[in-house]
Amino acid sequence: AASAGAVYIYKRTGVTWAQEAYIKAPNAAANDFFGNVCISGDTIVVGAPREDSNQTTITNGTTASADNSASMSGSAYVFTRSHTATWQQQAYVKAPNAEASDAFGNSVAVSGDTAIVGANEEDSNQTTITNGTTASADNSAPQAGAVYVFKRAGTTWAQEAYLKAPNPETFDSFGK
Repeated sequence: AASAGAVYIYKRTGVTWAQEAYIKAPNAAANDFFGNVCISGDTIVVGAPREDSNQTTITNGTTASADNSASMSGSAYVFTRSHTATWQQQAYVKAPNAEASDAFGNSVAVSGDTAIVGANEEDSNQTTITNGTTASADNSAPQAGAVYVFKRAGTTWAQEAYLKAPNPETFDSFGK
């Protein structure tokens, strides 16, 4: 699975570094580019901007879609570390308007219980913020880009907002 991607986690104890974990996407496939990483405490968000699933919902838990009908739509994965230093997948995150070539997961960030995921090739010409769990299906501004905000409650992730630039234009790559 060339270019599927992986994440290696190292931990330092004193002056010694040791590998703590090796993480792969549960639906790893060639050219997913799993590996755009951001960490906050015991939570890691990993983007895979070339993942191909056409899923448009969040899967809370340890699974992910094996469908590959939306080429390079992209995805993000949330992993958490337990008190025993064991990492496990907490969520598989997709945009509610996921389509081919959106590159969702090209950029990721996490702080506490909030994560953001950029989709710099998303195509909507929307000029406002959408609070809630939806996103525009308009495709009249190719690669204008978008950013999605997700919030965790307990162990469950849900979309909180869909952000767009107030002046989106073709090839802006907002969210990169």
